[in-house]
Amino acid sequence: MRLQDSARVAMQRGQWSQAEDLIWGSLVAAARGVALWYGEDPGDDAKLKEFVRRVGEDEKDRYIRDAFDHLSALADAAERVRERRTRVDYLILAMDDLDEGIDRLVARIPGGDEALPSADPDDDVADLGG
Repeated sequence: MRLQDSARVAMQRGQWSQAEDLIWGSLVAAARGVALWYGEDPGDDAKLKEFVRRVGEDEKDRYIRDAFDHLSALADAAERVRERRTRVDYLILAMDDLDEGIDRLVARIPGGDEALPSADPDDDVADLGG
């Protein structure tokens, strides 16, 4: 969740590459946590993506099912913004869909949806140490 908060801060600052990296890390961490909770080996990225898609299909939750697709859409939108071919609001929309998928994944872990203190907007990266 802190990676997610840090990604939002980076996006607000126009640090698109950093935001992409942080949100990718957030999605992968959430997906791995859910896989481990379900007793599954998260394996490589392809296996993890398939697991997330399967959970989303089983639960009829398009945000979870399409989380990695939303990640790709975010990367594409960030690239278009960097090249000034599109407006920033498309990037925000892609981020919102991805945030929702991550939040829903985290909620699958008991206690995973408990609120954490927000990341300090003056920090470059959230402090994950405590």
